[in-house]
Amino acid sequence: MRSIVAGVCVLVFGLGVPALAQRTTGTILGVVTDESGGVLPGVTVTLQGPLVVGLPTSVTGSDGAYRFPTVPPGEYTLTFTLQGFSTVKQERIPVPLGSTVEIGAQMKVSALQETVTVVGESPVVNVASTQIATNLNRAWVENAPQRRFTFFDLINQAAGVSPSTATSSRSQAFGGSTNENSYQLDGTDFTAPVSGAAWPWPNTDAIEEVQVLQLGASAEYGNVQGAVFNVVTRQGSNAFHGDGNFYYMNSSLTGRNTTDAQDQGKPYHRAEFKDTTWQLGGPAKKDKLWFFGSFQYQKDADSQPGTDPAFPARSSAKRIFWKVNYQVNENNKIQIQEHDDYYDIPGRATALTAPSTIAVEHGHNPSPGVMWTNVVSNKTFVEARYSGFYGIDHGDPPRDRQLDHRQPRVVPALAMELRVEGVGVGTGEFGDELIEIGGVADEHRLLSIATMADSSDRRLDKLSDARLDFEIYPAHMMLGNIPDWPA
Repeated sequence: MRSIVAGVCVLVFGLGVPALAQRTTGTILGVVTDESGGVLPGVTVTLQGPLVVGLPTSVTGSDGAYRFPTVPPGEYTLTFTLQGFSTVKQERIPVPLGSTVEIGAQMKVSALQETVTVVGESPVVNVASTQIATNLNRAWVENAPQRRFTFFDLINQAAGVSPSTATSSRSQAFGGSTNENSYQLDGTDFTAPVSGAAWPWPNTDAIEEVQVLQLGASAEYGNVQGAVFNVVTRQGSNAFHGDGNFYYMNSSLTGRNTTDAQDQGKPYHRAEFKDTTWQLGGPAKKDKLWFFGSFQYQKDADSQPGTDPAFPARSSAKRIFWKVNYQVNENNKIQIQEHDDYYDIPGRATALTAPSTIAVEHGHNPSPGVMWTNVVSNKTFVEARYSGFYGIDHGDPPRDRQLDHRQPRVVPALAMELRVEGVGVGTGEFGDELIEIGGVADEHRLLSIATMADSSDRRLDKLSDARLDFEIYPAHMMLGNIPDWPA
């Protein structure tokens, strides 16, 4: 046996360096006035929703402004109270991922205890950005009538975004290349360093919201020429909730769109398709410790037109995700999570290739993450994150059903790539032969972010954000053992 081991360690400290991953929440802010239009200091603004612990509050300052800087995407209720004034309540306020939502309130003097309730979806205008983005919320994700393989089936529904091919896992945005995009999962960049495609593929039913930032991505995303695909996963709450899904298909449920002349009497054949997902979330301790878990199992076997249906391409995936949210106190919270995807992905045979010549890609990609958030004030919060993914991927010959082992056929070309761009990534890439040798690419990111938003000017169109980022990012790459190939 011959082995190749290569390692790269990169340590980068940045002062004022744009963070590549941090946008997992939205912001609610606004100004409270009286009937004459004068600002009202001292108003207590209470935030209520299923994805926040307890009832967070913010008190308006001398300029009448309030701010909730780290609000998970979802729907919320705001209550404005001040002694001597009627209480104002605004319900069903949508907060999209990565957005800044302005909700103002006008309070009138009242000697009686009365509440004015405004019901209905408030218009969502991001007053702090000129970016063009599409947000796909939980309701859309649940009900979209489309394939549900993973998140890239969702992002391809945004304007200007399309898959590079009908079955591709890579997308193009506004005519750009597939390797010019940035993929974010719960604030972590999970873009494959070599191909530019997404590495971990989370279960669709574990996704809370997807933001497709088509144009105007800020400097925090680094060198992005395409789109930013920002995926945020679900979390637990104070109520137990669960759901399950099962999808099934076989050849009798699959139509034919070719003729005998086109497929030589061998149309597309679906041997079987099964897909099931199960999710459960809730409180281990109300207003303190929440959990969420998800499991997906997919199995697919099909034959392309013109190929022998006796030898279908068999793929499978087992996707595991869990997340724990712990509210340390009113201003501090910790989030711990992990995703893993165990997969077997065969190549696609055609009428001109034999099934025995099709390689099978298999592996898994554990993606752990720990994040601490400290809300210093309604203008300042601090986040510290340690997260990343490990890509363990192998390309092998197809499994021989009778002998139950893999037979090497050709000696692969071997190339290596090292990329260091602000943060470092070490990885290995193989040539365009029929076989790829298994590789291990490890990525770790330790990311600390301090975000300070100055809202001293109550005219919200003049809000400014200043960020101070420090990032430590070691990268390690190792190529697995290479067998002695037959002559």
